[in-house]
Amino acid sequence: MTRPSRRALVVYSRVGGGHLSAARAIAYELESSEQCAVSLADVYVECGRFPVTQFPAAYARLTRHHPMLWSTIYAVSAQGLNPKVALGPFLRAGLRRVIEERRPDVVVSVLPGVNGLLAEAAKRSGARVEVVLTDWHSVHRFWVARGVHQYTAPTESARLDCIRFGAPPDAVGVVGLPIRREFGVQAGSSRARRLAEIGLDLDRFTVLVMVGAEGSPHAFQNIASVACMTHDIQLLVVCGHNDELRRDVQRLRAASTIRAVGFVDNVADLMRAADVVVTKAGGLTLAEAFACRAAVVVHDVLPGQEAGNLDYVLGCRAALYAPDPEALVRIVSDLRASPDMRAALAERGARLARPDAARQIARNIVSRLL
Repeated sequence: MTRPSRRALVVYSRVGGGHLSAARAIAYELESSEQCAVSLADVYVECGRFPVTQFPAAYARLTRHHPMLWSTIYAVSAQGLNPKVALGPFLRAGLRRVIEERRPDVVVSVLPGVNGLLAEAAKRSGARVEVVLTDWHSVHRFWVARGVHQYTAPTESARLDCIRFGAPPDAVGVVGLPIRREFGVQAGSSRARRLAEIGLDLDRFTVLVMVGAEGSPHAFQNIASVACMTHDIQLLVVCGHNDELRRDVQRLRAASTIRAVGFVDNVADLMRAADVVVTKAGGLTLAEAFACRAAVVVHDVLPGQEAGNLDYVLGCRAALYAPDPEALVRIVSDLRASPDMRAALAERGARLARPDAARQIARNIVSRLL
């Protein structure tokens, strides 16, 4: 086997589940190219020092319990704050150390905020810096930083935002959101087997509820409203890292059959087994559901980055939005009653799907190295 001729460092953080999913998808495709030896780094945990090492946990608490406070932080930070000044004292030395140790030819970031510091650290070693955006629309200005060589955006509107924030137009390409291969591959076990493996009935209308990596204050109320609809449906709730929510759902007195699980790796199979996917407006989760040709209903939106995601998919009529439990029950009922409505919704979502985006992003990165 030919030894990889280049080294890539993929930078992410566990602030939500989407950045890690994107990092893993890109890393897998870079390794599959056989041109790159790849390593990953959780930038805040591995490169930072207190207090930035607490960012992932703080983000989880904010989004789970105080989403409006997160919305304020998100909005205020876009009004001229320099992330290099705010984060530099806590990240600069660690980033230099990691880059010196791993000696990458390219640093690929799937995070906003840290990219100026990455470019500063990478310049000392001559490494390229590439940024892959994970928001569909109305992106935060912290994605863009001086010294970044290339940006990959999921949509034309995200590309235009990057340019508006100072990225050179010829350094911003549109490819899609990087999702893992299994979301674009229709092979695997049958729907009947998937449902049987989790103790659900093939003949019942199946609703998969995704609450994101951390959940939100609205999640339980929305789940309870659907669970109380009728005996003829069944719910599978993926609670991510929110063990409290999982326990509450398991104790829920419901008219329907309900199963609650924590963090799982077979999301693609679950999405294909469901008749309807009810989800937060996370960028990667929406991309994954569209690739699985799911009928998507958004039931929860984290103010900030997810608001732009929702605006984009609603503008494309690729998802329906339930702003409250009553609307969610009505929409799920309508979809349950109309297979044609579900099929049309799934088809519009599938038009946004870019199941090969991670592979194309990796190919583009490699081609710019060679």
